[in-house]
Amino acid sequence: MLKSKDGQQDFFDLHIFSRMIPEDHPLVQIKKNVDFSFVTGVVADLYDPVNGRPSYPPESLFRVLFLEVWAGLSDVQVCRELKYNVLYRWFCDFGWDDIVPDDTTLVVFRKRLGEEKFRELFERVVEEAKAKKCLRGHWTIIDGTKVIAHVAVKNTLSLVREGRKRVLRNLARVDAAKAEELQNLAAPLPDADYSSHTELLAAEIEQGKKFLAAVGDCTTDESVGRECALYAAVLNGEGVASFSDPEARWGFKKKDEPFLGYKVHAACDETGIVTAVEVTPGNEAELEPAKEMIAALEERELKASRLAADKGYDDSTFRTELVESNIKPYIPNRTKKDRLEEQGFKYNPKSKVLRCKAGKKAIGSTPHKNGGLTYYFSEKDCAACPYRNSCLSKTETRKRAYVKPEVLANRPRGIKIAMRIRRTIERIFGEAKTWHGMARARYRGRFRVAIQVFLTFICLNVKKMAQRTAAQLATA
Repeated sequence: MLKSKDGQQDFFDLHIFSRMIPEDHPLVQIKKNVDFSFVTGVVADLYDPVNGRPSYPPESLFRVLFLEVWAGLSDVQVCRELKYNVLYRWFCDFGWDDIVPDDTTLVVFRKRLGEEKFRELFERVVEEAKAKKCLRGHWTIIDGTKVIAHVAVKNTLSLVREGRKRVLRNLARVDAAKAEELQNLAAPLPDADYSSHTELLAAEIEQGKKFLAAVGDCTTDESVGRECALYAAVLNGEGVASFSDPEARWGFKKKDEPFLGYKVHAACDETGIVTAVEVTPGNEAELEPAKEMIAALEERELKASRLAADKGYDDSTFRTELVESNIKPYIPNRTKKDRLEEQGFKYNPKSKVLRCKAGKKAIGSTPHKNGGLTYYFSEKDCAACPYRNSCLSKTETRKRAYVKPEVLANRPRGIKIAMRIRRTIERIFGEAKTWHGMARARYRGRFRVAIQVFLTFICLNVKKMAQRTAAQLATA
């Protein structure tokens, strides 16, 4: 049963809290300047209004989860702190004689709300930031960062062997006799019987398939079936890299730095308030989540007129879609320097004319297989050109240059200023990882990691809101 927050405090609580809580503490500023009362309305449909035992007030539980992220505590640690930390009790609206929740209550609360409710709570915080005029809204800055999965990294051979043990262990719970029969088939093959790791791995995979076939013929138990399906995904190379967190995937943020986990895609404005978030497995690219965030911002009336992003978002179709939505894209080329400019070429997007550094105009163009056009120059002009030796190879008789007109047409001026503004989101990621534990997942499973990410960005946004609101009041 839903229990609302009791706004009354007894004299004893007021006496203790007024004497022991420092007025200049950041949590005091947050409680004074940020309203969390919307939490009860967001989660009300998850509780029976009449039946059942009265719950802890949802707003108080949300404040406890906020404290976890703010102070970098676990469920157990924050509940222990609430027993004797006067400031924390006051912030979460618990009186001195109130019984504080235990860690199991927090686990159940997170599970009850789920990813979508935490997304809604995040969006309500952004709405409050907009109402308090903490957003400027001229820029949307997007980027992605990695979150390492909360698992031990294992190679494929170890996974193949571990999978058989897991299936056998689950089978033993429902059919001990059959599990005893399959023990030999589940045992790892001797390493010494194979001349190379590749041969051993191939043999273990084949053994695993035989084992799965034998298990499938002897049980219809649902839990065993789930383990078998997960093990089959490992054997078939479907990307599963951990039995503890099967949704985590190998990905890259840099060419030579693979990681196992998830990607957090975020959008913010130039003030540093995070306005949209998506969480995907580590192997997914940035473009699709970026499009989803931009669409969501437009739907929530938070669309900006300019967008800044790094070269990972350098895609001609994406640029065109932004321009059609009246958003100017400020996205650098994937190459460090524009190849056309480096070679002295100048392209006019309006007239679609390409000139070389000698001032000669290309005489024609042909479609390129990767999109765009290949422009070519006159053999006569190239033969008499003073740059011929440095511009053409020994076998070339005329110069050819590859151009993507849609990219050049949608590249506004001011890219250097935009890239300085773009650093705002890098600072946000740095703060989230350094001070609030977002470098590594606390939980396992994509939706649980998404909840962690939403709480982290709620914490960052609330800190900025409290600071700016306090500053506005001080200067009013």
